[in-house]
Amino acid sequence: MGTATPILFERKGHWLLGALGAFREDRLRFLTDTAQMGPIVRFRLGPRRCYLVSDPDLVREVLVTRHPQMARDPLVRRILEKTLGGGLLTSDGAYWKRQRRMIAPALHLQRVRGYADLMVEHALAAAGHWRDGEETDVEQAMDQLTLSIVTAALFRVDSRVHAATVAETLPGLQEIARRQFDRPVQIPDWLPTPEHRRQRELSARLNHIVMEAISARRARVGEGDGGDDLLTMMVQMTDAETGERMTDEEIRAEVITLYLAGYETTALTLTYVWYELARQPALAAHFQAELERVLGGRPPRIDDLDQLHYTRMLFKEALRLYPPAYFMVRAVAEPITLGGHAIPRGSVLLLSPFAMHRDPSLWDAPERFDPTRFADDAERTWHKFKYFPFGGGPRICIGNQFALVEGQLLLATLGQLVEFELLQPDQPLTLEPQITLGPKGGMPMRLHRRARPTTAGATAPA
Repeated sequence: MGTATPILFERKGHWLLGALGAFREDRLRFLTDTAQMGPIVRFRLGPRRCYLVSDPDLVREVLVTRHPQMARDPLVRRILEKTLGGGLLTSDGAYWKRQRRMIAPALHLQRVRGYADLMVEHALAAAGHWRDGEETDVEQAMDQLTLSIVTAALFRVDSRVHAATVAETLPGLQEIARRQFDRPVQIPDWLPTPEHRRQRELSARLNHIVMEAISARRARVGEGDGGDDLLTMMVQMTDAETGERMTDEEIRAEVITLYLAGYETTALTLTYVWYELARQPALAAHFQAELERVLGGRPPRIDDLDQLHYTRMLFKEALRLYPPAYFMVRAVAEPITLGGHAIPRGSVLLLSPFAMHRDPSLWDAPERFDPTRFADDAERTWHKFKYFPFGGGPRICIGNQFALVEGQLLLATLGQLVEFELLQPDQPLTLEPQITLGPKGGMPMRLHRRARPTTAGATAPA
């Protein structure tokens, strides 16, 4: 960007709704087209004044430098609080800092590494139920697997009942939230609409599971029966600065937040990796060669991750091309200057990893799935906000290390046992931007069991 002040572009729209129609009709195209207009583009979504920020330096300014002047978007908070309560995804200020400070140690990399065996065990168990030649929805299979893992990590119990109930409730709550985000005018929460009744019913079902678990865990901890699961840690946590402990309601909000953020990102990213491996045999051969060389048919261990370079590259490239958190929203709590332009209080800033990860001015052949972009940890040499699938700054996704470790281990475990085949050679992929970025209609594929990896002679793709 240099020292020149970037031009503030404006995207026109309907006199009343602004660009809301285009945003609702094709959200991904809207984000990519608008990003190509310039580094800062102003537009309206109904009555809301918005700016899409698409320059790495300016993204860093929003997420890091200007973080104290940013807040959760009121619309996002209002919708998410109906399900999550006042958790990390919806809170601001001193309360958010306190919750982040208390929970962060539970998801530190060294703590996450302790869940490696659990992750592999769940992957082996899931693969044991799959039949050779069966047609399956890979997205749904990955959802079930990662949901069982995060449930076990939270509770350290036989999680099938909990995971099944959560799996029934979260998609419904996400679909309701998506519809609410798209409305130019929000329906008052007190109106007893079918949607509101359904939202309250699903939230109550989820809350019941979590509150029961919190109560049981407090009783066990009180009897001296501790554990290393996340829920036990939250029950026992004490804020180092205030000496306070979290209330049951505060723990409930954080547990549901971890559920929402702790399974779908990994599940979707794995789904896209399996899709690309099925499309590109050369990538699949190189992947199998690495698994055979490093693991030789045994389940992976946490110490293997440093040698599973290509496996990690596959996961990171899927996060680039198909970032689950495809756009992020920040509300301007105080007037700021961004890129030399005054941004009024109350404005909404949008940042889109999806648009920036596909920007030809930042990437060579950005639409191509190419794991070798990440060879030799190349991202360490990039601008930190050229690639930001987990956000950045103080509000970077707290579960990013969990997702990276889990993704690599699940790929290495399942990749030795099964392969997924497209139902048609030219099987299309249509992306569906809801709360996260998923494949429209799921990911139907055919599963084949592997007797033993056979990868002799496989070489890295060009």
